[in-house]
Amino acid sequence: MAYKHGSPLIDGSLPFRIASFMTFYTLWPLAQGINRMLHGIRYEDRKKLAGFSRAILVSNHTTLLDPVSVSGALLPHRTWHTLLEETVKTPILGTFIRLLGGVPLPPGRQGLRQMLAACKTAFRYRRFIHFYPEGDCYIYNQRIEAFKPGAFFIAAALDIPVIPMVSIFSEGPFKAHTWLGRSLPLKTIRILDAVYPARFIRRDAKGDLCGESIRDFAEAVRKIMQEAINDRGGSSAFYRGKMKRLKGIHHERS
Repeated sequence: MAYKHGSPLIDGSLPFRIASFMTFYTLWPLAQGINRMLHGIRYEDRKKLAGFSRAILVSNHTTLLDPVSVSGALLPHRTWHTLLEETVKTPILGTFIRLLGGVPLPPGRQGLRQMLAACKTAFRYRRFIHFYPEGDCYIYNQRIEAFKPGAFFIAAALDIPVIPMVSIFSEGPFKAHTWLGRSLPLKTIRILDAVYPARFIRRDAKGDLCGESIRDFAEAVRKIMQEAINDRGGSSAFYRGKMKRLKGIHHERS
C-alpha cells in the first residue's frame, strides 16, 4: 500500500518487516555489485560503528547509489534512510523504497516532530537513522555544502551521537579523463568518530533547545567531515554539479 501524508512514517507490522528483510537482502548484493564496478568502493574504520544502541548517521550526498554504499558499511545490519515525502507517495515505487528502508520525512518543523515521534519505532528495529544534511546530491563533490539542522535537532532532542561518514574520491594511478585515466572516480567511505550533542547544545530559560546551538553542532560536524576529505586529498576532478531532483529518486533534505 502506498504511503499517504499523515500515515505512520515507519510500518512496524510483522508482514512489512518480513517483506523488507527479504527485499533488502535479495537486491542489495546486485546493487553493490554495480557500485563496485563503477567506483571500486571500499570502506575504512567500520569498527567505529560498533557498540552503539542508537545513533544518527550523516554523510555527504555524492552519487545516486549512496544509500547502497551507506548500507554496505553497516552489514549485516541495516539502517533507516530518510527521504523526501514525495518520493514514497508513488504507489509502486514508493512502497518498494520503503521496503528497502526509506522513511518519508514531511517538510517543515511538523515533519521533524513527526520524525522525532517515529524514532521510538525506528530504534526498536534498527540502531541507526541516516540523513543527508546537505539536502541535495552534488555529484562527486568534495566541498561539502552547508548543512541543514534537522538531523542534529533529532540527535540533540534524543541526546544520541551523530556518526559522520564521508565519501572520498580519488583518480587512481592516471589523470582523470585521459586515455588511461578513469572517467568515474574511485570511492572510499570512511567512518569518523562519533560527535555528541552535549558538546554544543544549549537550552533557553524555558528548557527548549537553542536553535543557534543546533546550527553550531551541524557546522562543527560538517567541518570535521570536510577535514577528513582534505586530509585524504579527495579529488574534485569528477565534480558534475548539483543533481536535478527526480521524483522517486532523491533523498531527504534534513
